[in-house]
Amino acid sequence: MEPEHGSTRTIDLPRLRLRVLLIGLPFAGGAGLVLHILAGASLALGIAGLAVVAAAVWIVVAVHLRPEMRRTVYRRLRVGAVAGLMGTVAYDFARYGLVSVFSMSFQPFHVFSVFGELFVGPNHAAAVVFAVGLVYHLSNGTLFGIAYTLVFRRPAWWTGVLWGIGLELCMAMLYPSWLRIQMLGEFLEVSAFGHVVYGGVLGLVARALVVRGGSVEMAREG
Repeated sequence: MEPEHGSTRTIDLPRLRLRVLLIGLPFAGGAGLVLHILAGASLALGIAGLAVVAAAVWIVVAVHLRPEMRRTVYRRLRVGAVAGLMGTVAYDFARYGLVSVFSMSFQPFHVFSVFGELFVGPNHAAAVVFAVGLVYHLSNGTLFGIAYTLVFRRPAWWTGVLWGIGLELCMAMLYPSWLRIQMLGEFLEVSAFGHVVYGGVLGLVARALVVRGGSVEMAREG
């Protein structure tokens, strides 16, 4: 076990190979989209199938963890959810701000409607389709944050940025051909900027919450 930087409390997370198994569930939403793009599978069914398999792995791993380690993992889930949601909101504000400041033609939120149609079809009010896509987008960003806090023992702004860049590379490889994006340069600029902001906020918030959580636990034990 290793000490938290800024706290004397130990980090009692499972070994990396077990943590990698646990991130399958948070990645189910994103992996389902990749499956849809590459193989044409239903987005909803793809996510559901992957989530069932990943949940089974979660249960097997969690059952074999020591109680204190299991509690630490659950705390990381809460930390990742908060940090991931805040990072996603920052990501959207950053993209909207960049487009507005530089008067770009790229529409950063159009993809929400695309996501929504994949779930409910086109025969619904535009607001409903957009809302469904927005929920999917926010849940993905939140779950990616959970995966991040499970992978990294010591969250930090720079590891968050690296995490965001990794997500950006995946998007840059898949989205242009899938969405037939015409303004590729603007898309890449907006997307890259947004993911750097996402990762930075994710890492900073996760770091603050992990250290704070360790301090609270120490106070209770004292």
